[in-house]
Amino acid sequence: MCNCNQQRSMYSATNNQIEKGMVRVKLIKNEAVVLNGDFTGRTYIFRVINDINWVDKRDAMSLTEAQGLQLI
Repeated sequence: MCNCNQQRSMYSATNNQIEKGMVRVKLIKNEAVVLNGDFTGRTYIFRVINDINWVDKRDAMSLTEAQGLQLI
């Protein structure tokens, strides 16, 4: 018998895990923001109000200094 459903559920469960060291950041102003992390250099794009992105915790402190972003 095929166990495709078991394999599919295992695959999707492992891909949905959040990387350690990531925090959620929310855009609280009504203006798009594109920022680069000071530590990792990653680009973080917030397009609309209430947009939520996962951000490396090393970059989070410098990003929240930008007005309109909030750590969740």
